[in-house]
Amino acid sequence: MFLAALHIMVDLDVSLDVIRKASVGTAVLEVIGLLLAVFRLWFRFRIRRLWWEDAWAFAAFVFATNYLTGNWLYVHYGKPTSTVGYWISILSSNPVIWLVRHSTLFSVARIIYPSLTLRRMVLGIALMFFLLFVSFMVAKLWYFCQNLSWMNNTLYFGNVLLPLDTNLIIFELTTDFIADAILIVLPIRLLWSVKLPTRQRRMILLVFASGITVTIATICRALCQLLDLNLIAPLVMDVEVALSSIMCNLLVFVTFMYRYGRSASPPPSTESDEDDDYTTLFQPRQTTQILTTIEVGRADYSSGDETSTRSSGCTSDATSGISDILSSSEEQSEKDSS
Repeated sequence: MFLAALHIMVDLDVSLDVIRKASVGTAVLEVIGLLLAVFRLWFRFRIRRLWWEDAWAFAAFVFATNYLTGNWLYVHYGKPTSTVGYWISILSSNPVIWLVRHSTLFSVARIIYPSLTLRRMVLGIALMFFLLFVSFMVAKLWYFCQNLSWMNNTLYFGNVLLPLDTNLIIFELTTDFIADAILIVLPIRLLWSVKLPTRQRRMILLVFASGITVTIATICRALCQLLDLNLIAPLVMDVEVALSSIMCNLLVFVTFMYRYGRSASPPPSTESDEDDDYTTLFQPRQTTQILTTIEVGRADYSSGDETSTRSSGCTSDATSGISDILSSSEEQSEKDSS
């Protein structure tokens, strides 16, 4: 049914005006994702809870902004501006998706950080994600740069367009499937094998939901590319980028709304908070210093005597010394008078 609907859309002779209107709708979704990213970074900075997951989210925000700009130039302007926009969009789309995956993965790592084994596993997965991303980007750049004659075509309503070949599409779909499958299976494993507090289980469920959503968008985009639906594929890519950005930052927004919706002023989190959802102000635990006073100069010191100090011993010694001096002076005077 889905494939039939796509063929019907192509047979309806989609015009440039329809494409531009649809691109406005996808741009709205992308702006929502960008606004959620701004809220996420501002909120985490305000409560002093920034971490590596937020660094990946910031990088995704930068590339998503570039993608939105490039795509708008590509669809709404003619050559040569559209060509520049096309290059910006094709070089920014995949980084957004993979940076979102890294941010999601490090969100899981933050929840399970005390577990050394799981933490090493997550870091190993992050390294694998990076290698998959680099390998695909190298192949994509080689595909677009080995022969630049395609920049003279007018396949997309007078603008340039270079659809990916079948091998590259399958390669991209394979890497995407591996990464998304891990992001779906990992939360399930944590929910089954690790006993997590309530708030952290909620965060893991959100990670699972985001993985499912991005996977659906990825499959739809790959189908459009394999079926040579060249007019629809860029719009589906827009939706995939927008959903990736939204789901990446929705994790923070939903936990924030759930926490603050139930309590106007939730208690601040501390280092000992085992059910931390990273939505409250971080305050390190207060440590108290215990001072021990040792009295020097008195042998009859008692540990229960809390008022004994070194000064009392020194005062006693000083008093004894003054008495001895006075006695010696009196004896000397008596000798002199005699």
